[in-house]
Amino acid sequence: MLTAERVLIVDDEKNIVSSLREILIDEGYEVSVASDGLGALKMIQSDPPDLVLLDIWLPGMDGIEVLKTVKTYHPEIEVLIMSGHGTIDTAVQATKLGAFDFIEKPFSLDQLTETVENVFKEKKNTQRAQEVNLLNQKDLPLCFEMMVEVKKATQQASQNNEPILLLGEKGTGKEFIAHCIHRRSHQGDRPFIKLNCEVRQSHDIQSHLFSTTKKKPGRPKKSANPLSANQGSVVYLSNVELLSKELQKKLAEGLKGESSSEFLPARIMISSSKNLKVLAAGGQFNSDLLGLFKTTILKIPPLRNYSDKISIMVKDYFEECAEKGGFAVPLIEEDALAALSRYDWPENVKELRSVLDKILITGSTCEKISLQNLPLEIQNSREKVHPDDSGHSDTFQEAELSWEKGFIIHHLRKNEWDLKKTCEALKTDKELFQEKLKRHDIRLPEPNGKQPSPPLPLQRTLKRSVVLCGSGLHSGIKTGLILQPLPPGSGIIFGDISTGKTIPAQLENVQSTDYSTCLKKGLASVATIEHIMAVLHMYRITNLLIKVGDEAPVMDGSAKDFCALIEDGEFEEQDGTYDEIVIDKTYTFGSEDEGGPMISIEPSDTFTVSYHMKYPEPIGTQDYTFVFKGEASFKNEIAPARTFGFMEDVAQLTKMGFASGGKLDNFILLGDKKVLNTKLRFEDEFARHKILDILGDFYLLGKPIRGHIKAHLTGHTQNIGLLKKIQENYLQAV
Repeated sequence: MLTAERVLIVDDEKNIVSSLREILIDEGYEVSVASDGLGALKMIQSDPPDLVLLDIWLPGMDGIEVLKTVKTYHPEIEVLIMSGHGTIDTAVQATKLGAFDFIEKPFSLDQLTETVENVFKEKKNTQRAQEVNLLNQKDLPLCFEMMVEVKKATQQASQNNEPILLLGEKGTGKEFIAHCIHRRSHQGDRPFIKLNCEVRQSHDIQSHLFSTTKKKPGRPKKSANPLSANQGSVVYLSNVELLSKELQKKLAEGLKGESSSEFLPARIMISSSKNLKVLAAGGQFNSDLLGLFKTTILKIPPLRNYSDKISIMVKDYFEECAEKGGFAVPLIEEDALAALSRYDWPENVKELRSVLDKILITGSTCEKISLQNLPLEIQNSREKVHPDDSGHSDTFQEAELSWEKGFIIHHLRKNEWDLKKTCEALKTDKELFQEKLKRHDIRLPEPNGKQPSPPLPLQRTLKRSVVLCGSGLHSGIKTGLILQPLPPGSGIIFGDISTGKTIPAQLENVQSTDYSTCLKKGLASVATIEHIMAVLHMYRITNLLIKVGDEAPVMDGSAKDFCALIEDGEFEEQDGTYDEIVIDKTYTFGSEDEGGPMISIEPSDTFTVSYHMKYPEPIGTQDYTFVFKGEASFKNEIAPARTFGFMEDVAQLTKMGFASGGKLDNFILLGDKKVLNTKLRFEDEFARHKILDILGDFYLLGKPIRGHIKAHLTGHTQNIGLLKKIQENYLQAV
């Protein structure tokens, strides 16, 4: 076997895992292990394997849910389902969801290895067919066709077997170019092994580069080929500047033929987004290794160098996606194309594709793509100021002065013409910078005499996708959700995990407020969104895709699990900003005089919610006021408060088809003037939970709000009623 395919085993039975791991290693595969679904998804996200051996019965998240998630975000990964309690229905369901095959336990090791071998044979055949089809259609899709120098260099590199160094900013497509060179070379049928030096262990990378004298005892490999599993492969090392110094030195020796160990790859490609010359000069990168690539460096320019071609790229990409997805190509308005062309694209092709995908997701029902469909930072992009490269400067000195002036103006605009911020960004002395402004006759805008406004808060998303599983309170169906980062300006969007249909979390999409808040758009709907929305509101998450089924999981009836979930995803501050909705006058829905439900909001310097309730015992009269002082205040005071219901109400809801998922551990059950099933977390937990619902519903305005909400005996219906008043009066006025 010449390949070194990577297999992830997901099973909580240690004996089975141990046996599987040993046999697959003996067969020449790279093997990693996870004991539960969530751990497996984290491993897959950071370093995707080629095949997942997945048990159906797992703690926390069953195999079917893991399969759905893997196939949603990594359709190229093959999945082999294993189960000791298999049924025809389960096998059919797994196959429909994209599993390669279904194996019942106990199975023979020969049966397993044969099935795994078949998976990779089929995978290789499919990949070859796709690659041939791709090459027949285009040499280089999207922007690379227009980068003539890259196209020529790729063609030249594919005609030889020399090691290659690919340099370019993050997101420029270095890995894609490496793939393309490999596919078009005479070694295109050899395995292409990707190794990210940022996440892979040194011993793992070394095993792909050099042979080892140790031989593992045990069952002989099926392959009769005496070569190492990695010999004859093409190895691609990304983020090579993070390769250990020892391995950098050994790699240089291997390329020169001076290594004491056998060098395995038939070809080596490396890439970096750093200036390796500077790192080598500072002793942070091996200068001998860099010297070996002196004549085989392929530089990939940033996307901003091709701003005049971006409109063509965008149209080309939309046409490509429309053809694959079977939908009509949306018309892109000229002001939107102009903004896309003006934008600097700091993350290059990767960012362009991400933004275009987001536009297709959020505007899937639009016939036209307008400026308002673009992320905020792209909408606000201004004409770029670049050095004078027209060739009109007569001397080097004039060219340098012209470049410096353009550079200064560019950074002043980027920092909103703020002298202090610009000096800090450029790490330069203020007096020296002012001299340069005078020299270039650059004048700053006149101050208006007003106190500067405080800087707007930055938009926020998560650094990585996270998964949570549970069951729906009203449907009773086992469900879960996946939180996925989105670019600035996207907003909060719910997506159906099965169909991919999306519903923006906006007031106009509220369908129902019976016992929970339900959103609906077209054929897609999602219920019980208030708890996850409250968490996103209080943690100031502004851009997120929430992949879910028909109902968000209820967990223990509170929002504390959602807090832990998004904290696990970590926060990423984004370039765009947002402004709060600052209430200017009192708005009221309902009438307190009639003794019925009433909710109002009035101007305040803070965001505050006061709730008053008067219920039958054991609740009685409760009052609670929550003042937002940061996410910790919400996490400690409000998030742990659980939903509640009286025995007679739960019985009635069950008859009506609601509360099918109500169990003794996911809400507070009340009856006979006492709490029947649990111990209260707070004396006033019921009032706090009502505040939790208000916080979730109020985020349907799309922005955090500043004002004092006062509520009496209200529920979702009253919350939405007040929101509509605010939207009709305040938001339309601004």
